[in-house]
Amino acid sequence: MTERRQLFWRRLSRRTGLAFLGVLAAAACGGGTATNTATTSAAINFTMTAQNDSKVSGTGQIVKGAGSFTVTIKLTGLPPGSSHVSHVHAGSCAAPGGIAYALQEVIADSSGAATTTSTVLTTYSIPASGWYVNVHHEPDFTEAGYAPSDSCGDLAAA
Repeated sequence: MTERRQLFWRRLSRRTGLAFLGVLAAAACGGGTATNTATTSAAINFTMTAQNDSKVSGTGQIVKGAGSFTVTIKLTGLPPGSSHVSHVHAGSCAAPGGIAYALQEVIADSSGAATTTSTVLTTYSIPASGWYVNVHHEPDFTEAGYAPSDSCGDLAAA
Protein backbone atom coordinates (compact mmCIF):
# COMPACT_ATOMS: atom_id res chain seq x y z
CA MET A 1 0.00 0.00 0.00
CA THR A 2 1.39 3.38 -0.92
CA GLU A 3 2.26 5.93 1.75
CA ARG A 4 -0.53 8.21 0.45
CA ARG A 5 -3.16 5.47 0.87
CA GLN A 6 -1.91 4.58 4.34
CA LEU A 7 -2.20 8.22 5.41
CA PHE A 8 -5.72 8.42 3.94
CA TRP A 9 -6.91 5.29 5.82
CA ARG A 10 -5.29 6.44 9.09
CA ARG A 11 -7.06 9.81 8.88
CA LEU A 12 -10.36 8.16 7.96
CA SER A 13 -10.03 5.71 10.88
CA ARG A 14 -9.42 8.57 13.32
CA ARG A 15 -12.41 10.54 12.05
CA THR A 16 -14.66 7.48 12.12
CA GLY A 17 -13.49 6.64 15.65
CA LEU A 18 -14.14 10.18 16.89
CA ALA A 19 -17.60 10.21 15.29
CA PHE A 20 -18.41 6.87 16.94
CA LEU A 21 -17.30 8.15 20.34
CA GLY A 22 -19.49 11.23 19.89
CA VAL A 23 -22.53 9.11 19.06
CA LEU A 24 -21.80 6.79 21.97
CA ALA A 25 -21.49 9.71 24.40
CA ALA A 26 -24.71 11.28 23.14
CA ALA A 27 -26.55 7.99 23.52
CA ALA A 28 -25.19 7.47 27.03
CA CYS A 29 -26.24 10.96 28.13
CA GLY A 30 -29.68 10.86 26.53
CA GLY A 31 -31.54 9.21 29.42
CA GLY A 32 -35.09 7.99 28.90
CA THR A 33 -36.00 4.78 27.20
CA ALA A 34 -35.05 3.72 23.72
CA THR A 35 -37.57 2.51 21.21
CA ASN A 36 -36.83 0.27 18.28
CA THR A 37 -38.08 2.03 15.14
CA ALA A 38 -36.83 -0.65 12.72
CA THR A 39 -39.49 -2.61 10.95
CA THR A 40 -39.28 -6.36 10.77
CA SER A 41 -38.94 -7.49 7.18
CA ALA A 42 -38.28 -10.75 5.43
CA ALA A 43 -34.77 -10.94 4.06
CA ILE A 44 -34.20 -10.61 0.32
CA ASN A 45 -31.35 -12.92 -0.68
CA PHE A 46 -29.17 -12.55 -3.77
CA THR A 47 -26.14 -14.28 -5.28
CA MET A 48 -22.78 -12.61 -5.84
CA THR A 49 -21.11 -14.06 -8.94
CA ALA A 50 -17.49 -13.83 -10.05
CA GLN A 51 -16.69 -11.21 -12.69
CA ASN A 52 -13.71 -10.66 -15.00
CA ASP A 53 -12.14 -14.09 -14.29
CA SER A 54 -11.86 -13.27 -10.58
CA LYS A 55 -13.05 -16.35 -8.60
CA VAL A 56 -14.82 -14.03 -6.08
CA SER A 57 -18.34 -15.22 -5.32
CA GLY A 58 -20.77 -15.53 -2.46
CA THR A 59 -24.13 -14.41 -1.18
CA GLY A 60 -25.87 -11.24 -0.19
CA GLN A 61 -28.90 -10.24 1.80
CA ILE A 62 -31.09 -7.14 1.99
CA VAL A 63 -33.16 -6.36 5.08
CA LYS A 64 -35.55 -3.45 4.75
CA GLY A 65 -35.96 -1.02 7.65
CA ALA A 66 -37.96 2.14 8.29
CA GLY A 67 -36.52 4.56 5.73
CA SER A 68 -33.39 2.46 5.20
CA PHE A 69 -32.13 -0.94 4.17
CA THR A 70 -29.18 -3.07 5.22
CA VAL A 71 -26.95 -4.87 2.73
CA THR A 72 -24.82 -7.80 3.91
CA ILE A 73 -22.27 -9.32 1.52
CA LYS A 74 -20.44 -12.61 2.22
CA LEU A 75 -17.65 -13.45 -0.24
CA THR A 76 -14.88 -15.99 -0.74
CA GLY A 77 -12.05 -16.12 -3.27
CA LEU A 78 -10.60 -12.68 -2.52
CA PRO A 79 -6.84 -12.23 -2.20
CA PRO A 80 -5.98 -12.62 1.52
CA GLY A 81 -5.92 -9.28 3.35
CA SER A 82 -7.17 -7.33 0.32
CA SER A 83 -9.64 -4.43 0.43
CA HIS A 84 -12.30 -3.58 -2.14
CA VAL A 85 -14.65 -0.65 -2.67
CA SER A 86 -18.31 -1.68 -3.04
CA HIS A 87 -21.48 0.04 -4.19
CA VAL A 88 -25.11 -0.37 -5.12
CA HIS A 89 -25.27 0.58 -8.81
CA ALA A 90 -28.16 1.39 -11.13
CA GLY A 91 -28.78 -1.25 -13.79
CA SER A 92 -27.83 -4.91 -13.61
CA CYS A 93 -24.71 -7.04 -13.76
CA ALA A 94 -25.47 -7.63 -17.46
CA ALA A 95 -26.25 -3.94 -18.16
CA PRO A 96 -24.11 -1.93 -15.70
CA GLY A 97 -24.88 1.64 -14.70
CA GLY A 98 -23.58 4.33 -12.40
CA ILE A 99 -23.13 4.29 -8.64
CA ALA A 100 -26.37 4.77 -6.69
CA TYR A 101 -25.10 4.24 -3.10
CA ALA A 102 -21.70 3.65 -1.53
CA LEU A 103 -21.33 0.60 0.71
CA GLN A 104 -18.72 -0.29 3.32
CA GLU A 105 -15.31 -1.40 2.14
CA VAL A 106 -14.97 -5.17 1.77
CA ILE A 107 -11.86 -6.41 3.60
CA ALA A 108 -10.75 -10.02 3.18
CA ASP A 109 -9.37 -12.04 6.06
CA SER A 110 -6.27 -14.25 5.83
CA SER A 111 -8.25 -16.96 3.98
CA GLY A 112 -9.70 -14.56 1.39
CA ALA A 113 -13.19 -14.49 2.91
CA ALA A 114 -15.08 -11.32 3.82
CA THR A 115 -18.40 -10.29 5.34
CA THR A 116 -19.47 -6.66 5.15
CA THR A 117 -22.68 -5.01 6.33
CA SER A 118 -23.79 -1.55 5.24
CA THR A 119 -26.88 0.51 6.01
CA VAL A 120 -28.25 2.67 3.21
CA LEU A 121 -30.35 5.58 4.44
CA THR A 122 -33.14 5.48 1.88
CA THR A 123 -36.20 3.35 1.22
CA TYR A 124 -35.57 0.09 -0.64
CA SER A 125 -37.39 0.84 -3.88
CA ILE A 126 -35.65 -0.50 -6.95
CA PRO A 127 -36.17 1.59 -10.11
CA ALA A 128 -37.29 0.01 -13.38
CA SER A 129 -33.65 -0.03 -14.55
CA GLY A 130 -32.73 -2.22 -11.56
CA TRP A 131 -30.01 -2.18 -8.91
CA TYR A 132 -27.02 -4.44 -8.37
CA VAL A 133 -24.23 -4.76 -5.80
CA ASN A 134 -20.74 -4.43 -7.22
CA VAL A 135 -17.49 -5.26 -5.42
CA HIS A 136 -14.61 -3.67 -7.31
CA HIS A 137 -11.06 -4.96 -7.76
CA GLU A 138 -9.29 -2.62 -5.30
CA PRO A 139 -10.01 -0.16 -2.44
CA ASP A 140 -10.49 2.97 -4.57
CA PHE A 141 -10.46 4.34 -8.10
CA THR A 142 -7.01 6.01 -8.04
CA GLU A 143 -5.83 3.73 -10.84
CA ALA A 144 -7.75 2.47 -13.87
CA GLY A 145 -7.02 -1.18 -13.01
CA TYR A 146 -8.84 -0.84 -9.68
CA ALA A 147 -12.32 -0.18 -11.13
CA PRO A 148 -13.27 -3.53 -12.71
CA SER A 149 -15.77 -5.68 -10.86
CA ASP A 150 -14.59 -8.76 -8.96
CA SER A 151 -18.12 -9.82 -7.94
CA CYS A 152 -21.63 -8.71 -8.81
CA GLY A 153 -25.16 -9.49 -7.60
CA ASP A 154 -28.48 -8.32 -9.04
CA LEU A 155 -31.03 -7.15 -6.46
CA ALA A 156 -34.64 -8.25 -6.59
CA ALA A 157 -37.60 -5.95 -6.11
CA ALA A 158 -39.30 -6.40 -2.77
